[in-house]
Amino acid sequence: MTSVDQLNVEKIVKKSGTSFYWGMKFLPEIRKRAMFSVYAFCRVVDDIADNSGTIKSKKIKLNDWKKKIDSVYQKKKINESILKELKTSIETYNLEKRDFISIIDGMLMDVKKKIQFPSKTEFELYCQRVAVAVGYLSIRIFGLTGHEGKKYAYSLGMAFQLTNIVRDFKEDLQIGRCYIPHSKLKKYQIRKNISSLDKTKKIQYVLQDILKDADMFFKRADEISKNLDKKKIVASELMKQFYKKIHKKMFKKNINIKKKVKLNFFDKTLILISFILR
Repeated sequence: MTSVDQLNVEKIVKKSGTSFYWGMKFLPEIRKRAMFSVYAFCRVVDDIADNSGTIKSKKIKLNDWKKKIDSVYQKKKINESILKELKTSIETYNLEKRDFISIIDGMLMDVKKKIQFPSKTEFELYCQRVAVAVGYLSIRIFGLTGHEGKKYAYSLGMAFQLTNIVRDFKEDLQIGRCYIPHSKLKKYQIRKNISSLDKTKKIQYVLQDILKDADMFFKRADEISKNLDKKKIVASELMKQFYKKIHKKMFKKNINIKKKVKLNFFDKTLILISFILR
């Protein structure tokens, strides 16, 4: 019987309308429940960083989540549905506390200052925190605990995040953010100017550079996946197909920056059918 806590967590995942939901649906019930708890956690802390509020209030809320995660690992009494479901996931799959903290630290990077033209080091750290750490939690739930599994999670996390950065480029500019590393702009002699960046013709070269990096990570994940248990990576491989399709709609094309690339019903249906028949 599905608990109230499970239903509350699943509601958060469904409401987000994420492609990850479809990947999770292919998991056995117990693993799906664990993934839902992790995704719901990610959704809640991400919303804190992105929604309205003062920098101070957002910092307080995110640091409160660090304390909440700490309380789960210290086996203290908890009341929230997400925490109860996370407790079950952590105990069942031996999820590492540092990955949850890393995700929160990534959100804090967004809150403490609007990230604009980061250094290569800051950029990689941000991607590792907000994307790769999620991958590390996910592969444990999938049943992969070896070094190859971590390499696979790293490659997929980077591929997904780089694709997101290009897809969300215009949206991020509108809220004063730009995750494109300064080195990428410098390569094409583009000035660091948030207000005019989307009107600069050379920005297409920069976006394609990032998509080329994403393509490299996708190919690396493809290669690593050949040596992994196919039954354990069904969900991540489906998610990869969704992201590859988004990537394909932008890679080696003149991107319409004003219009966010999305997958329509036909795209999703075709991916699902192809995946099932593979």
